[in-house]
Amino acid sequence: MKDEKKAPKLRFKGFTDDWEQCKLGDVAKITMGQSPNSKNYTDNPKDHILVQGNADMKDGQVHPRIWTTEITKIADKGDLILSVRAPVGDIGKTSYDVVIGRGVAAIKGNEFIFQLLKRMKTVGYWTKYSTGSTFESINSLEINNAVINLPKEHEQNKVGKILSYMDHAITLHERKLDLLKEQKKGFLQKMFV
Repeated sequence: MKDEKKAPKLRFKGFTDDWEQCKLGDVAKITMGQSPNSKNYTDNPKDHILVQGNADMKDGQVHPRIWTTEITKIADKGDLILSVRAPVGDIGKTSYDVVIGRGVAAIKGNEFIFQLLKRMKTVGYWTKYSTGSTFESINSLEINNAVINLPKEHEQNKVGKILSYMDHAITLHERKLDLLKEQKKGFLQKMFV
């Protein structure tokens, strides 16, 4: 951000307004998770999907692996899921209504907030707040009070859209690369007996 103006150096054409400095909790509803009793965990996909931490997220998306019959705290389809326990700051989206355990928080936010939270993880924002020598964590106060810079909604949408497009393109190229690596491996096994 420029010192004299609260705006990034790189902008879409036509945007000149300052970005507003605010707290995450003032612009997004945050729900801290609460784990159901483990006796209610199941492997039945007809039960409620349980998200407990980053093990339940891959490539920025929730991937169901555990279910529960008990509803404690919930995140709605489209919510952002933030890991609040080791590793702190991993972020994903949920395409499902899910039950959230104490290792995560649900955030009602748009694509801009999602990309911003990814950036905060990358630059180590949460490490200065993490507590615990063996099991780092952050609490609701630290999440709610996280200072962010926010443009007007129209600019948020444009920024979120282009960054989401780039994420999608990167994922596609990573899958192609993985396929090529496997194909090469197969050729090597068959050619060099």
